[in-house]
Amino acid sequence: MSIVRFFLKYFEELLSGIFMVLMFLATFANVVGRYFFNSPIQWAEEFSRYSFLWVVFLGAVVCTKHKRHVGIDTLVNILPGHFRVWVNVVADLFVLALMGVIVWYGGVLTSGATQVTATLNIPQYTVYIVVPVSGALGFLYTLSDLKTHVREVRMERGRA
Repeated sequence: MSIVRFFLKYFEELLSGIFMVLMFLATFANVVGRYFFNSPIQWAEEFSRYSFLWVVFLGAVVCTKHKRHVGIDTLVNILPGHFRVWVNVVADLFVLALMGVIVWYGGVLTSGATQVTATLNIPQYTVYIVVPVSGALGFLYTLSDLKTHVREVRMERGRA
């Protein structure tokens, strides 16, 4: 597997993992500085908070990608096959609508974030860009799932 293909396949996991490690290191360094040297790192709390935002939104994309979101599928699993595939299609359509809302309002949030952060002094849009980007990635992964579920509907029709 080439490096580019590996990067594209695991982009969200890598980026989320990097932010998680950086968040841990910043928090750890801040605790050590505060309690052992009585000198906290001024930017560490803000950096950890924004890193957490990135970890959460990228983690949601990873869960969408690997179909690991919490779901109540007990009722769906007792349905006959042809109903089950239709429930999956309808659920995908709802998720696509939700992702569209996240992309739209994430874009509004990002475009309105014109100030700089308090201690890191970076533009706020660099922090909030993860919202529409994760929504768009979630939309694409759900669209792929919808394609699979529509194919299953067609196969069920062929059996009927």
